[in-house]
Amino acid sequence: MYPRHDNRPVYLNLFKFHFPLNAIISILHRITGVLLLLSFLLGLIWLHNLVLYPDAYAQNLNLLSHPLGQSVLSLGSISLWFHWLSGMRHLVIEHNLGGLLSHLERSQLSGRIMLLGFVIGAVGLLWEIWL
Repeated sequence: MYPRHDNRPVYLNLFKFHFPLNAIISILHRITGVLLLLSFLLGLIWLHNLVLYPDAYAQNLNLLSHPLGQSVLSLGSISLWFHWLSGMRHLVIEHNLGGLLSHLERSQLSGRIMLLGFVIGAVGLLWEIWL
């Protein structure tokens, strides 16, 4: 490695960065997209087994009532909810809400509204799955 003669750090510590809300939502949108793909594949496997082995229906229901099955179902449904909301947020920002707000105000306000809707919806989803 080349010798350095300044005070800049040699490596980047990502935990010291303070990302803006838009960047955090964008990163989480990508992560939830991957989780949606994985949960979609698990759902296809479950449906495949349900169609091929209809006599094992009770066993499949027991699998979904097991805490591990409920955790997978919770993770998939929360990922779907977040991914859908952030996609809708993107569409709302793109259409400028009738030109009422500046770009920065629009993105910060829509990010906060989306996160509030996500928390409310996630609590409702978890309530329905676990209780």
